Amino acid sequence: MFDDATAAEGFLERCRGEGLDAVVEDARPIGTVKRNGPGLASWLKAHPGWHVVAESANRRAAWAAAWKIRHGERRGFEDGLWDAQAQNRDGRWVVIARRASKRRNIPGEGMDPLF
Repeated sequence: MFDDATAAEGFLERCRGEGLDAVVEDARPIGTVKRNGPGLASWLKAHPGWHVVAESANRRAAWAAAWKIRHGERRGFEDGLWDAQAQNRDGRWVVIARRASKRRNIPGEGMDPLF
């Protein structure tokens, strides 16, 4: 896995120079993007705008998933920098999310214990 396209192309050229039959492969085609946890959060950071992050069985499940993202309860989204919504698209419920423009206040964050 390479950080940028130029590093990948350099490696590809070295392989071809040694006589290997090397081709470029997309490590994460659009259909196989990791759809949970820190992998999803890092993918959303790299791709600005609203993106479908989950499909849900019903409206309640979609709303709950969006709430967890907005409130930092879903793994990878703890920093409070996310917007999420539940939407009905052609009869199916999806959750869309994006990186927020400013940090949200997460309830209970920074509270000191009573004792």
